[in-house]
Amino acid sequence: MILVGHQVAAAAVAVAVMVWLLRSRWTHAHPRPALVLWQLSGLTFVLSTVGVLLGFGLAPFHRGFFPALFDLPQRWAELDYWHLAAVAAGLLLAAWLVVNQILSFRSTARARARHRLLLQLVAQPNSDALVVDHPVAVAYCLPGRHPRIVVSAGARRLLSAIELDAVLAHERAHARERHDLVIAPFQALRRLVPSSQVLTRVCSVIELLVEMCADDKAARQHGREPLASALERFHANGSVGTPKGALAVVGASAHVEARIRRLRHPHREALPPVLPPACVVLLVALGTSASIFAVPLQ
Repeated sequence: MILVGHQVAAAAVAVAVMVWLLRSRWTHAHPRPALVLWQLSGLTFVLSTVGVLLGFGLAPFHRGFFPALFDLPQRWAELDYWHLAAVAAGLLLAAWLVVNQILSFRSTARARARHRLLLQLVAQPNSDALVVDHPVAVAYCLPGRHPRIVVSAGARRLLSAIELDAVLAHERAHARERHDLVIAPFQALRRLVPSSQVLTRVCSVIELLVEMCADDKAARQHGREPLASALERFHANGSVGTPKGALAVVGASAHVEARIRRLRHPHREALPPVLPPACVVLLVALGTSASIFAVPLQ
């Protein structure tokens, strides 16, 4: 049961890091390293949770994970009720997570494909974006291998030239850095358990950090004030929602207000001294959770 104990310890480390991230204030000053920690801790927790179940269930075979799994159809009678239940739960959980990720990705990809076809009919290409002749002010990125930056005629009328440039730089940052791939696994988990307040909060935090990363990119190119002013104009004008699979410059009201405050009054907080050791511990935990695939079960 040594390996199972290691998996439990890895899961505990991942949970501790996630709780620390939820309660920390430095993450708004440094959203990029915070996102890296979120991704590492999320992957560690998922792998270790599946690892605990399968490690315990297949331990009586005293073989590597894959040989033990391949032996299962012939040797399942050697396992007692508790080991069989753990194996079944581990396999079902792993399949549930993988299938949900695939279905979520496919659904999002189809929605984006439909939206691209719609844009071909209603949008006019411009030098910096696709322009939709609509009075409501919107601006968003439709990510993918061939991303599209979309802005409405209403947004072009609402914003000054420098504000519009800052907004477009924000959306280009989403497209170039593939922020949709950062958010997607967490959003898929939230769809899997939509009633979970914890997952809803985690997704909200990650979505805000992604927007802050794009804000930083735009602010470096055009300054903080033009982007803050553009966000204020969008916010005052009201939100009309975001197409499925897109990343809009303006989302949840509380997020927009937090982003405006951050741009107008940037945090000068340094990275916490505990961050490097936390990264090392988390990487060790991730390696431990992945060790089930390489170390003989015992």
